[in-house]
Amino acid sequence: MNKTIASRFFSAISMLILVSVGILGIIFMMFANRYFESDRLNILNLCVESVEDNLQVTYQGNVSKIKDYDPLRENLKLISHTTQTIVLVTDVRGNVVASTDENFCKTIRNIVPDDILKLSDEQDQAVRLTDAFTKLAGDNYYAVGKAIRNDDVITGYIFVASSAVTILIFTNALLTTFLLSASVMILISSIVSLAVTSRLTTPLRNITEAAKRFSQGDFSARAVVEGDDEVAHLAYTFNNMATFAENNETSRSNFVANIAHELRTPMTSIKGFVDGIIDGTIPPDKEPTYLKIVSDEIGRLARLTNSMLDISKLDSGEFIMNVKKYNIWDTISAVAFAFEGRIENANISVRGFEPQRINVLADQDIIHQVVYNIVDNALKFTQNGGYISFNVTENGDYVTVKIRNSGSGISKEALPYVFERFYKADASRSVHTKGAGIGLYIAKTLVQRSGGEIFVESIQGEYTEFIFTLPSDKGEKADKSKKNTNDKNKKSLKEQNNKNKNKNKTKK
Repeated sequence: MNKTIASRFFSAISMLILVSVGILGIIFMMFANRYFESDRLNILNLCVESVEDNLQVTYQGNVSKIKDYDPLRENLKLISHTTQTIVLVTDVRGNVVASTDENFCKTIRNIVPDDILKLSDEQDQAVRLTDAFTKLAGDNYYAVGKAIRNDDVITGYIFVASSAVTILIFTNALLTTFLLSASVMILISSIVSLAVTSRLTTPLRNITEAAKRFSQGDFSARAVVEGDDEVAHLAYTFNNMATFAENNETSRSNFVANIAHELRTPMTSIKGFVDGIIDGTIPPDKEPTYLKIVSDEIGRLARLTNSMLDISKLDSGEFIMNVKKYNIWDTISAVAFAFEGRIENANISVRGFEPQRINVLADQDIIHQVVYNIVDNALKFTQNGGYISFNVTENGDYVTVKIRNSGSGISKEALPYVFERFYKADASRSVHTKGAGIGLYIAKTLVQRSGGEIFVESIQGEYTEFIFTLPSDKGEKADKSKKNTNDKNKKSLKEQNNKNKNKNKTKK
């Protein structure tokens, strides 16, 4: 079973807390033991000094003068009771001559061994004898000892010991308290960790669930965005991605449906007319007329196919642009003359056609296609006896081209969608009457690739005007536009070369 982020996070936090508490407990207990031991040995040293002072004052350090019931014994008992210690005074041979604990004396048989005496002889100060006394008494003791000297002659010894049992009891109580506190702390930390982990991972689970639904085809799936942290940003990014993917899927579905519709209509007409000629339904004298219709339909199919190829190249980045300086009126004039027959047949007047030199920085072939698509679209919707006008102005870094035609215009509801693929204000109209609805999409894409913008304005019942801008051959923006276009071309060529290499590798 795969571990969840929550379980991993909880395990990591729990392990960290346990290790931290364990290390803290070890350090704390070591410090406490050393502190208590050091404090106890200091008390024992003070006791030794106090007993030695009494001996020096009372007997000038001569232990042999100590008698059974003298003030020294009372002082020793007072010191012992106050400090919770055992005080022993021995002669030079280790025989106990004064003691505050008869039971302890019986345990050691009223004599201190020579090895302990020798340890006490080594220095003029109290010597730590904890291990030696523990071994002697058979129980845990803290102990110190000191030789009593009179004119540099050892006359006896002072030993002060304290049972370690009380300290062990206190240490155990301290350890128990620490473990209890640590357990409560670990429990509280675990509860808080679970709550925090759940709060952190719940949004991730929501995103995962939304992604799972999305992968199963539910393109409406979205993650709930709460807060303003990294997870919320992830959910927001996922929702944006899902919206983009949903729009792409919708666009793809519409694209396929529109392609099928646009291809099916002319092909149905072609098949019907050809079958009519073959089976004799259409009289021989009518065949040229219907063959002309078939030819027109095939021409429309060819234009539609070419448009699809252009869209494919634009989307894949294979559309290479050759940016240079040229007169925009050369393109407008060429397009206008190409449509001269249609203009004259529909009795359409041309306004504002006053060619002059206004240079732009763009790909001449691409802009020719843009102007051609706009004029072609304008002529389709211009009534007989209407007009089409051209206007070109230069404004600093940009040149603005306006192409207006009279006619029914475009409704306010339809204006935002004019440049979308396959969009038609009247979706029921087929390719026979008003085209496939992709010319303006291609025009918009090409203008934007050229570093300009394109807009449309319309008043129903009066006119429709398409406006697009192009970089002029003057100014800093034109140089940037040329550089950006060249960079895009280089990138497109590089990507295309990589694709070709991959294809060659695949074939091999």
